[in-house]
Amino acid sequence: RSYHEGNQLKIVTNEDAECAYSFNKCSFNIANGTDMTSGFATEHFAEWQGGRTYYVKCADIWGNSESGCSFVVSPGLKVL
Repeated sequence: RSYHEGNQLKIVTNEDAECAYSFNKCSFNIANGTDMTSGFATEHFAEWQGGRTYYVKCADIWGNSESGCSFVVSPGLKVL
C-alpha cells in the first residue's frame, strides 16, 4: 500500500524489504535508485514532491523483486 502522509510518501510492504525509487521509469536497478529504507523493513518513506511520479521497486531479503515496478504513485492517483 502507499500513502501520502504530511510531507512524505509512505510505502507499506507485507514482508521485510528494501525499497528505492526513481522519477524516470521502472527500468532501474534498486541499487541505483534513491533509497527509501535503511535496511529491511515493512515501512518505507520518501520526501513527498508534489506533481512527481514515483516509480518504486522493492526486494525481499532473498533479493526477489518485481520485473517492473512494485508501485507507481502518480499525482492525483493512489497506486497503479
